[in-house]
Amino acid sequence: MSMHETGAPTGAELTLDVLRDEGVRHLFGNPGTTELPLVQQVARQHDISYVLALQEASAVAMADGYARITGRPAVANLHAAAGLGNSIGALTNAAAARVPMVVTAGQQDLRHLIHAPVLAGDLTALTAGTVKWAHQVSTREELGEVLRHAFRVAAAPPTGPVFVSLPMNLLDAPGPAAPPRSPVLRAAAAPIQEPAELLSQAPPGSIALVYGDELARHAPAEGQALAEALNAPVWAAGWPATNPLPTTHPLWRGYLPTHVTGIRDTLAPYRTVLLVGAHPFPLYYPYSPGPPLASDTTVVQITSDPTGPGRDTPVTCSVVGHLRPTLEALLDTLPAAAATADTVPTSWPASPTPGTLDSAEWARTVARNLPDGALVVDEAPQATRHLRTALRLEQANLYQWVSGGLGWAMPAAVGAALTRPGPVLCTLGDGAAMYSPQALWTAAHLGLPIGYLIANNREYRVLKDNWRHRDNQARSYLGMDLTDPPLDFTALARAMGVPAQQVTTPDGLADAIHHGYRTGGPFLVDAVVASS
Repeated sequence: MSMHETGAPTGAELTLDVLRDEGVRHLFGNPGTTELPLVQQVARQHDISYVLALQEASAVAMADGYARITGRPAVANLHAAAGLGNSIGALTNAAAARVPMVVTAGQQDLRHLIHAPVLAGDLTALTAGTVKWAHQVSTREELGEVLRHAFRVAAAPPTGPVFVSLPMNLLDAPGPAAPPRSPVLRAAAAPIQEPAELLSQAPPGSIALVYGDELARHAPAEGQALAEALNAPVWAAGWPATNPLPTTHPLWRGYLPTHVTGIRDTLAPYRTVLLVGAHPFPLYYPYSPGPPLASDTTVVQITSDPTGPGRDTPVTCSVVGHLRPTLEALLDTLPAAAATADTVPTSWPASPTPGTLDSAEWARTVARNLPDGALVVDEAPQATRHLRTALRLEQANLYQWVSGGLGWAMPAAVGAALTRPGPVLCTLGDGAAMYSPQALWTAAHLGLPIGYLIANNREYRVLKDNWRHRDNQARSYLGMDLTDPPLDFTALARAMGVPAQQVTTPDGLADAIHHGYRTGGPFLVDAVVASS
């Protein structure tokens, strides 16, 4: 019940006041009884919409997708200990991608917490090691301060998710209003004299740039201007959250390998390497020994994370500061950029087997038929490398899962679609599509223009490849085939209210994409791709 008649807002009213003041427009959640005071308050107002997810991991991934596009903290509201536990995998993805999020969960009434009521638990301990900061509100008086602090911490470099536990009785209790929002002034640039000197001393053609996710989120225009001023090729980190440069730019070289040997070989021709970001060399399987850069390489690193310099490789010089003003200051020391070459022409190599839909042709077909201005949310492990090569993007419109945990893309596409009008393309492997299919219902419920495109090879192909790396004589693979029975993605989508069809040829895939977007709502295409 609202307590405004007493002259003091309830905890639920205060929570929405803070969210509204912080620019929140959507609350992503899956409700339970401990959240009812907050959900009921959402129902009484019209400034913040409630986006219903059918499972907590989906709610967190939806908030993740929304925050990645907007750059502002998004909010997810989960149900007690069990719901928070369901979300931890999605939280690890958000933490790895440094997504600014405020995640809340309802807690049982503090007055009987000592008796271990159903669904109670140590909620802050559940998030330990995953979020930047976690806190359980202990009094109604501190609620406003806690929420303001949560938004500050989530948005402060290096950005990331935070967690707040909201006891049910405090959401009902009247108390003081929240403290005002503290304005954040434009950050000053970090000192750049030493990196500027090192870069100016490098001979032409000897500099390579490696851009991490920080740059794509906080200073993409400055990153492009820096590459042009130095006339230096740009690579992205091997596990990127998005592309830091238009993939049509003549200085764009793609994504680094995810093993030390490949990184070292790629960057070996360059005597000076500028790293922008805290974690420029994320690694995957298999392990390869040695440093990622030769010992005589001049390495400059710029990041907003004080723990970043030297984390992935020894550096000659490092600068810690907010990226945009720091890169602006660095640009002021460099001569004006020479004219750059024309953008890379939009063309794709011919298929070696015309009419056959393998992973590479699936990616080329998707890229050729991508609607103008579409956001691409990708979680197609086996086809991702082909998709990265095929896509021609004029801006940072490719968003990818970072930690390797599956189940992110389907709900993240929902969050992405809520940031702007226009189409969203969600690319998936068949294995990944089974982790969060509940998101299809939310997409249908909201009528969002999302195309879910599955590259269905009926197996965990990446695992088979890694198995063969360990045993090249292997002929069978335990637990890696999805054929007995086969997964019926069209039936699954229709059960969630999403129209769907299966295709087996490139032309069929192209037609399905065009037809799907003409409907104006979500659709799913199950593309059966050849397995080798």
